[in-house]
Amino acid sequence: MGGVLKSRILTLLVLGLMIGFSQIPLIAHHIQLDDDEVIHRSGSDPGVSDLPTWRIGDKWVYSGSFDPSILITNTGVSATVGEIQGDSTAEVTDILELQFDNRTEWVYKLRMTADFDKSGVELEGFTGNAEIQFTQTEYLRVSDFATVKNDLDLYIKFIPYGIGSLTQILGDITITNEYSPATEAYDFPLRYGERWTSLTTSSSTWSGQSDYITPFPPPETDTNTTTWEVTDVGQPRNSMGAGIAYSGCDASYELSSWDSDGLSTGYRWYCPAVNNYAWRHTEEDVGLTIDFRLKQYMPVGATGVESNGDPGTRPTCIDVQPERSLTALDSPMEVWVHLSPSCFGTVDGVAVEVAYDGISTTVYTASNGSTSTTIDSGNSIDYSATNTDWASHGIMAKSGNYVGATTITLDEYLVGLDLIADEERAVVIRNRSGVVSTVSSLSGYNVLPGDELTIEVAVVNKGITSSTPSQLRIYHPDESIFDLQLPSLSTYESHKVDFTWTVPQDASIGTIPIRWESDPMQVNTADANADNDIGEIELFIGRLPTAVLEPIEVYTNVETIINASGSFDEDGGNVSCLFNVPWYDGTRTSAWTRVESIDCKLNWTWTNDGEFPVEVTITDEEQDQVEGILDVVILNRAPNIEVISARTEVKVEHPVTLYAYANDSDSEDPFPGVVDIYWPNAICEEGYYTRICTTTAPTEGWHTFQAVGVDDDSAMTMASIDIRFTNINPHGLSVTMTNQSGPIPMDVQQTWHVQEDQVVQLRGQALDSVDDLDGLKHRWWPDDAQPNLIKTFDGRVSEFDMMWETAGLHRMRLEVSDSEGASSGTYERWVSVANVPPVVQPLKGVLPLAEGEEVRLIGNATDTPSDYDTLIRCWDVDPGLDSNDIGGADDDCDVIGDELVWHWNTSGTHTVIYHVTDDDGVRVSEVLAIEVLNIPPIVRTNEIKCRALERCVLDASATIDSLNDLDQITVVWDLDTSYDSNGDGIKDNDANEVGKKIEYIFKREGSYTIRIMAWDENPERPGTRVINIEIGEPDRTFVEDISASLAGEEANPIYQLSLLTFLIVLLAMMTRRRRSGHKERAMERLDQQQSAIFSNDEVGLMPHEISARRNRPNDPPIERAFDGLASTESTSNVPPIPDSGLPEGWSMEQWEHYGQQWLESQVDNS
Repeated sequence: MGGVLKSRILTLLVLGLMIGFSQIPLIAHHIQLDDDEVIHRSGSDPGVSDLPTWRIGDKWVYSGSFDPSILITNTGVSATVGEIQGDSTAEVTDILELQFDNRTEWVYKLRMTADFDKSGVELEGFTGNAEIQFTQTEYLRVSDFATVKNDLDLYIKFIPYGIGSLTQILGDITITNEYSPATEAYDFPLRYGERWTSLTTSSSTWSGQSDYITPFPPPETDTNTTTWEVTDVGQPRNSMGAGIAYSGCDASYELSSWDSDGLSTGYRWYCPAVNNYAWRHTEEDVGLTIDFRLKQYMPVGATGVESNGDPGTRPTCIDVQPERSLTALDSPMEVWVHLSPSCFGTVDGVAVEVAYDGISTTVYTASNGSTSTTIDSGNSIDYSATNTDWASHGIMAKSGNYVGATTITLDEYLVGLDLIADEERAVVIRNRSGVVSTVSSLSGYNVLPGDELTIEVAVVNKGITSSTPSQLRIYHPDESIFDLQLPSLSTYESHKVDFTWTVPQDASIGTIPIRWESDPMQVNTADANADNDIGEIELFIGRLPTAVLEPIEVYTNVETIINASGSFDEDGGNVSCLFNVPWYDGTRTSAWTRVESIDCKLNWTWTNDGEFPVEVTITDEEQDQVEGILDVVILNRAPNIEVISARTEVKVEHPVTLYAYANDSDSEDPFPGVVDIYWPNAICEEGYYTRICTTTAPTEGWHTFQAVGVDDDSAMTMASIDIRFTNINPHGLSVTMTNQSGPIPMDVQQTWHVQEDQVVQLRGQALDSVDDLDGLKHRWWPDDAQPNLIKTFDGRVSEFDMMWETAGLHRMRLEVSDSEGASSGTYERWVSVANVPPVVQPLKGVLPLAEGEEVRLIGNATDTPSDYDTLIRCWDVDPGLDSNDIGGADDDCDVIGDELVWHWNTSGTHTVIYHVTDDDGVRVSEVLAIEVLNIPPIVRTNEIKCRALERCVLDASATIDSLNDLDQITVVWDLDTSYDSNGDGIKDNDANEVGKKIEYIFKREGSYTIRIMAWDENPERPGTRVINIEIGEPDRTFVEDISASLAGEEANPIYQLSLLTFLIVLLAMMTRRRRSGHKERAMERLDQQQSAIFSNDEVGLMPHEISARRNRPNDPPIERAFDGLASTESTSNVPPIPDSGLPEGWSMEQWEHYGQQWLESQVDNS
């Protein structure tokens, strides 16, 4: 079966759930006490319960569960549905007349609704939720609750997980079922031990639409027989001890059912308290288990209701009381009807319709609400037959929307007392190796040696009076006899006893009787019929059937006979077989089909190979079964294959398309089946496994191509085709260029890029048939600028070294021809040769130079061999000046060549540029910055001999410096280094006089230390000289000496103080009255005198004095700085070398010329 069929089975499964549910008769009853209906809520035995009545609006809520696991397994579907659960609500919506079986009957209209939502359902590869909505309308006869008809409206929707757009409506279906005669699940009145058999014919029709059930099943008619028995009373429980949610059904009846073969079809618990069943359990023969358990009951018009456990009480609106409940056939009977004022209000003169056995009459009530009529009991049989009565029929009364009903029982023979050993109620419970089953008169009492039996027999009183307690005698199969107590039995009451027996292992084939006798001592002398006091059943002791199975080995697609007809039953009689046949449904998963066969033969065809163990169940006439495995081996058929092509001749290496046609008659997939094609000696563009192969051959001549077909069972078939291949021109030319680093890539314009004089390797290659490759001839024109340069090579590949000396775009060409003269044509490629710029080595740096010092620089430049000799080498000694008015200021050719000899007379940083230009105009340069240092002046003074108070000439005109700086020298004199005249805290940096030659009058005699500072354009590096001179005493008279002691720079403070004291005393005596004014004038004179001593000119300092002091020259002078002035010095007079040796970095030559200056600077720093 395919995937679609699986989906249909799943859908039919759901429908089966609903159909099974729709056929549940909703039947109930109650017990009447006077005017009020009192619902039983406790106790274990409800006794005898008569026909109940419903009202419009009564509701029941059931929890439903379905377990379709066995059903799915039996259908062979690989799926797991699990238990489906949901609640359903049943409600009485109307009481109406309905025409059926050629008569009109009053019926209840019961509407049941439910929504089920099942997740994890798989449909056509998708997993999702199945939503099921159903509405069932059922019609039940008021007189006996037999089901007349039901309509089921079913709506099924599938919603894949996460893909709401793929929601599918699986079905919108209406199923109508009609029953003739109406199917009776109950035979009222109910009592423990009663048994009846119902017979009905059902007709079903489908309408609506569904894509998954196509076509709908045709209208069907089916007749079946069901036997019912009240097997227990009390709380609704199953064998596992499970119960129901509703707590008010402790006094209920268990009704068990069997089909016509005696196989159990389930059970139900009828609860008088809720006027309906409390639990229904069904085991369908297709493997479906259904449970409905009561959760809530909500009766209309009742008080004190608790929906989950207490129905409360409500009045009986119409009470029907027959003259007697048990009556003879065809006898008149008065029936009384009473209306309750609580339901009708006014009960006087109310019309009441009374119906019985299809005949109705209308009567009117008296003032008390009562009325009566006479009916004839008649002799109609019912379809719930029992051996204890003729029939039971309901009497119905209806007025308005209310009905009342009761049951009368018809008996063909009314007697006072009749105890019957009831053979029909005898049951044997059989335990066969742990498997427990029940056998009865329906199935036959068939047992096997070793069976453990529990034998249950019954006695029933068919009389209208109660019996006297007596005994029940058992005649045991082991030939023992014993008596048991038989209690008093009322009308139609039964009593059951059971005993055990294990069938001996050596028991012979045959029958063995089991007998029991009621009242063997004849205590009940009024027993009307002593002949039915003894009951007997016969146990048939047989044997299991013997399986004879013939193994099968055939090829696929061959119809064969699955044969188990040799099987037999040792105890006689025929056997039948149930074959469970495995096969593959096209989804590569195993499926199973169950087929019954009376003659134990089955025709079957397997379309796929493999081993298929057929399960065979052999059943004899006693329903004893044995199982066996019939081994089936199905052999695979190899696939069929053929190769064709539209062409039989093609050029070498040109494609030819081959087509492989194949089929597999026994593939799991639809025709042509699964056949994998591969080409063992061809390289197919479509791949290795392909039915269409585009391929070629590398050499000329005939070539054979093979195709191999492999089916889904690895069987192989081979086919071939011959194709002739002819010569082709050389083609697929390729040229590569490599250097030492590997292949040189081309740009997007298919051009190589190399440099001048770069040696590369050119490699040419062409494609051709394998047999022509070694005879190919390569002809090269590697440079269009050299048309006479031609290179030729033989063979598959050509290689040679090449270089280009000139920059620019060069074209190369290659042509390849084979031995037959076929040419590839000219293959062109372009080479872009880039100029290699010259390489200039960095210029070697030099130490700072002195002003005017000459320096020699050497430049070094290289280039490719083809450009080296044409290089132009130049020096630009002043990049700030465009000396040739060509290009920029930094590309002048001031000096040609690699060597530069140059000097600078000014200090500072000077830049030179060495640049080289090749034949393509590419200029490369190196820049060098040279530092030219300023040399501080060297101070030279003449000999100084002077007296105090005389004009003294101080001359430093002999100070020397570089020629460019001589005119810029500034000379500053600190005439007394022991005195800080400018007040900056430094005594030896005062600028007392400025000039190379000055005149100065020393005020007093003595030794003076004079510091001379001279600088050029750099005042931060002055030259200094410190000299010590002696100033002789002044040439003057005694009076001049006294005057000098009292005033001027030589004034003596003692003399001055004495003179001042004298003057103060004199003034005090003369100007005593004008003391204050005189004092102020004296102070002013004192300030004037101090200003005369310390003038402003002596306080200020020149701005460069501080910088000059901080930047005393410490470095040795630059070699040859004062060569131009050397004539003024004696070269033979070498200064003494210090004890610590020459200063660091000095040479002896430098010391000879500048050592004296360094010594003088050290005196300055001391």
